[in-house]
Amino acid sequence: MNEQVVQRDEKRKELKRTRRRQIIKRLGSGAAVLAAIILFLLLFQLREIRVEGSDFLTEGEIRQYILEQGGDGNSLVLLLSTKFGDFPEPATVQSMKFHMVNPWTIRVVVKEKSPAGYVQNQESYIYFDNEGTVLGITDAPRDGVSLVEGLDVSKVEQGEKLPVEDSSIFEYIVQIQEILTRYKVSPDRIVTDGENITLYFGKICAKLGSGDPKEKAEQLPSILEKLEGQNGTLYLEHYGQLTETIRFEKSEAAKE
Repeated sequence: MNEQVVQRDEKRKELKRTRRRQIIKRLGSGAAVLAAIILFLLLFQLREIRVEGSDFLTEGEIRQYILEQGGDGNSLVLLLSTKFGDFPEPATVQSMKFHMVNPWTIRVVVKEKSPAGYVQNQESYIYFDNEGTVLGITDAPRDGVSLVEGLDVSKVEQGEKLPVEDSSIFEYIVQIQEILTRYKVSPDRIVTDGENITLYFGKICAKLGSGDPKEKAEQLPSILEKLEGQNGTLYLEHYGQLTETIRFEKSEAAKE
């Protein structure tokens, strides 16, 4: 009888020891996990964002945008979210590439959209892309970008689209410039009313009208070469659709 009591006591003690070891083991595992989490949060705490390639947007604006998208906490989480998650890019940016320099520093390589042209509004120069999105507003014009006149810029904001009746006008402007660039020809000004396009090359005015400008623009380089030094207007509004004839009319001053 006494032996049975002793055996039961031993079993109870062993059971208690087993439970105690399990509790200690669980606490140890929990502490290890907690320590790993703390180490992860401290080691990958985002402290610096280096920005490269920005032009119209300042480095500060890029950093602020990233922080507003939730990139102010953990550098590794930010990196993973940009690679595998849904991390939207600013309206004026074509792409953003994120690279980890060290656990607390992220390098961002920005590629902004190329300007299709710019509009002057008093002392400001408003640059837009092939969709009419305002890329940036500067206080001086930039080389290699054509001046576009006739667009409403009374109320514009960076990242917003210029108000026009037909948004394809911006694509047409890009097409024209791409074609003319191949022949090393560039208009001094591009004038549009939101539908029709007119180009100015020195004293030559070329009216392209509306619609696809490809065929019309392809005729210009050779014609302009023949009209060098002259003053007048080229009428290409109906070229390729109703006629194969391009009419040139000298200005009144040139006729005298």
